[in-house]
Amino acid sequence: MHAPPLLLFADRDLDWSRPLRKCLAERGMAVLAVTSARELLVRLSEDPRPDLLLLGDRLDELDGRLLEGLVQEASPGTRIVRVVAPGGSREPPEPGPADNVLCTVRRDSSVGDLAGVVGRVLGCAPRRTLATRAPLVVCVDDEEAFLRSLARTLRRQGYRVLSYTDPELAIEELPLVKPDLVLLDVLMPGLSGFEVLEEIRRYVAGTIPVVLLSALDGDEQVEEGRRRGASSYLAKPCPSPVLLETVRRLLASREFGGAPMAGAGTRPGRGRRT
Repeated sequence: MHAPPLLLFADRDLDWSRPLRKCLAERGMAVLAVTSARELLVRLSEDPRPDLLLLGDRLDELDGRLLEGLVQEASPGTRIVRVVAPGGSREPPEPGPADNVLCTVRRDSSVGDLAGVVGRVLGCAPRRTLATRAPLVVCVDDEEAFLRSLARTLRRQGYRVLSYTDPELAIEELPLVKPDLVLLDVLMPGLSGFEVLEEIRRYVAGTIPVVLLSALDGDEQVEEGRRRGASSYLAKPCPSPVLLETVRRLLASREFGGAPMAGAGTRPGRGRRT
């Protein structure tokens, strides 16, 4: 006997979906719901994985195309229906939607119309993941203006980017988002970059390259970064070509088992913290 299709609704506000969830449950489908991106990614790491995800466009800071891509990586067989508010949705900032986004519907459509879409999508074969996908870079810095500039520089080169101003939140979510590289500020209130780096090396599986960014570019700071497992140390403000070359080199070296921390040759001249 086949298990019923498993549907997962993900949205910050699930009030709109109550009649639809009731309708689908009455048709014999298993229905679950989550209200945050973190809950969503945790659920996708568990079995059984959903056959269909109805993804709202107002989930939280991980919404948009980046989240769709993370969903597809975590659960390649899950089909995605994008659900948008009346009047259209925001244009997501991340490049490249996931291949498994099969259609977009409005949340104010009738229950019958939405249930019909669900039935048709469940009859479609999932497209699986692309053989290649842009690397995901996580940036952690308490200065929002610098963080926006850093993310913009990386996105222009085709990277997917996820930014955090809260280092403790970054530590919690790194195992879920599974980045390919982390750019980490050293001077932050609460946890310093050195402490965050130590937590990453202690609790996050794999050898994620971590680049430390700081106005503190003396030998003692470089040695401290090396001791805690940094892959490179760049002084702020860092020229974009130097930053991008460091990111490119570390991502390329990761394919061949990782690389040791770069020394003073990768550090630009001393500058103020921006």
